[in-house]
Amino acid sequence: MSVGSDSESSSEWEDDPDFIHGLCAKCKENIIGHENGCKALGALYHVNCFVCQKCRDPLVKKPFYHSEGLTYCEKDYLDTLEKCDVCGDHIRERILRAVDKQYHPECFKCTDCTRGLDGIPFTLDSDNKVLCVDCYNKKFAYTCAACGELIITQDGSETYRIIAMDKDFHVACYKCEDCGVKFENDEGKGCYPYNDRLLCHTHYRAAVN
Repeated sequence: MSVGSDSESSSEWEDDPDFIHGLCAKCKENIIGHENGCKALGALYHVNCFVCQKCRDPLVKKPFYHSEGLTYCEKDYLDTLEKCDVCGDHIRERILRAVDKQYHPECFKCTDCTRGLDGIPFTLDSDNKVLCVDCYNKKFAYTCAACGELIITQDGSETYRIIAMDKDFHVACYKCEDCGVKFENDEGKGCYPYNDRLLCHTHYRAAVN
């Protein structure tokens, strides 16, 4: 797409009304007389040939847009453009498409922190609001009861958590609170909760005796 500056009328051409200025790039007929021609897009046109593709209004001395071989007045060119789902303005340059909508790249932001999300991973909440990963995790990720940190992964892979005593734990944090041994599924190596604490079998027996 090229944006045209105002096209030039033929006022500086030869004043002789019968002077032939050249062939019109549109109709291929002679342009006779200085009032009947104009220069635009590196070519010559009859004034009545250089018109908007849609409304057919003459474009002499008006801004125009040339897109995919067609020429438009400013109003009709803007009508061919998509509008940003956030600000509602026409998208004149690069368009960003996400979640079946279109945006100016600078308008596509996290709903909570307003961080720009052009080229950055994002997700949707249950209300289809766009969130950056950090804000999504702060709102919806589980917190480990042992270390107090969010149960998330840094590389975007699937997150695993262990639930015990109605609490959530990182896999790595699911261990005896006395000796630090990690619990396993084998008999005698699992978790033995006692007084709201996670204990191995050895320390559980010590606690109850």
